[in-house]
Amino acid sequence: MTKALAVVILIAAFLAGCDNGPKDAGPVPTGRSSHSSLTAGDEGTVSTGESTSSGEETAGVALCNDEVMAVRIVGQGGAAGTIRTVWGVRNTAPESCVSKGYPGMDFHAASGWLDTQVARGTGFTDIDQTPSQITIGRGKSLYFISYWSDVDTAAGPCVQFDRVKVTLPDNFTSAEHAAIGCLDPESVRVGPVTDTLPSNG
Repeated sequence: MTKALAVVILIAAFLAGCDNGPKDAGPVPTGRSSHSSLTAGDEGTVSTGESTSSGEETAGVALCNDEVMAVRIVGQGGAAGTIRTVWGVRNTAPESCVSKGYPGMDFHAASGWLDTQVARGTGFTDIDQTPSQITIGRGKSLYFISYWSDVDTAAGPCVQFDRVKVTLPDNFTSAEHAAIGCLDPESVRVGPVTDTLPSNG
């Protein structure tokens, strides 16, 4: 009995020491964990419910999670078939939160969610940055930049979409935002989250 109790305590102590802080976003959920149908420029939030994020905290500050963050498009532009979007994600919780890493994204087309796998921090200088931990105060926003191609390729035509899911680093629920466009699902690239508003150019 004493030996079994000692083993349980040892395992619990080991698991408690495995917290490595915020991580990159996991796979973007394709289920019904998110909601909202908004026009571009408005904010979208997930519906209330049980969070599937890890709930990790760093130095007493909670991880930024999609259930208390509101997503919006800050600015968008494009040239030569490439669309660049600056995203803002506002902390609606009463306390500050922390985040570090790359967000996940998915796009809703006529056939359903595309299960997009984003490329992280490659292809453009303004997303080719090393992630760093940021703290976002109540009512403040974190930001990130995405790129995708909106032209037809040898693999086929670009895919029309009407909604976008954003999954913050180390989260497994998504915030959904209404946005209309066309993209090559294989071309999506994202930069790390930052607490500094990127330029729109």
